[in-house]
Parts: sequence; C-alpha cells; structure tokens
Amino acid sequence: MIKRFDEAYSGKVFIASLPEVTDAKTVLYGMPMDWTVSFRPGSRFGPNRIREVSIGLEEYSPYLDGDLTEAAVYDAGDIPLPFGNAQKSLDMIESFVKDVIKEGKFPLGMGGEHLVTWPVIKAMHDAYGDDFVILHLDAHTDLRDDY
Repeated sequence: MIKRFDEAYSGKVFIASLPEVTDAKTVLYGMPMDWTVSFRPGSRFGPNRIREVSIGLEEYSPYLDGDLTEAAVYDAGDIPLPFGNAQKSLDMIESFVKDVIKEGKFPLGMGGEHLVTWPVIKAMHDAYGDDFVILHLDAHTDLRDDY
C-alpha cells in the first residue's frame, strides 16, 4: 500500500491533491536528490518548492473545461533518500515507482537532479516494455557534447 512519506513530509502538498491514495489515479512524489551534480547543488529542494508555488495555480481551466481535482492526484511526499548515497537513492526510487505501478496508479515524480529519471525509466520499462512514452519537462536538456 502506498502511503505518505511522513519522515520527509514538510506539511505541504500539491494543490488539489487527494488526502488518501485510494481514489487516486496518479501518485505524485518527490525525489529530492542532487548528490552527483556537476555545477551547483540545490535541485533537491525542487519538489518542495513546486508544492509551495502550486498554491498559486488555478484549479479550474476554462480551456480544458476541467478542474484539477478531476485528475485525482495523491501527493505521497518526498522519498526519504539517504544524503550522499546515490546508488541507494536510485534503488529506493525504482522500488517506489514499481510499487506505484503494482497498485495500478500512474507515477509522477518531481526531482531532483537529472539522474533521478534513470530508475523511473527502468521501472516503467520493466512494467510496460517498449510501449511507454517519456515526457521530459526541464528548463534545459543538457544535451551538449561538452561544457
């Protein structure tokens, strides 16, 4: 059973998220990791900051004629990743995503450095084979050959 990570719970949840996972279609979770960044740390604060600013979003979209509550999202909080231990952090992320999938829910993660994407892709590939799509939302994709 998926539950909120109380030990890493800041008291903030994403706007319009459900209080219980039972009726959720999607499980939102944070992956607060920046152990292997090459420039400036701080991306570990991203998930909590996204929750903080979500309060400024409108719940209703006139363009979609829909309300955010209809998305049925449960905010599980941040996975309590062990600071500085990249491999254990990646293993914990992959295990959590596999649990979400087993429960029949859609995992929606917030990072964190780019490396946190790897265990999510592994878990999704294990569950769906090559029949899944990656939607990459990022300020920049880091696709340079050199820096």
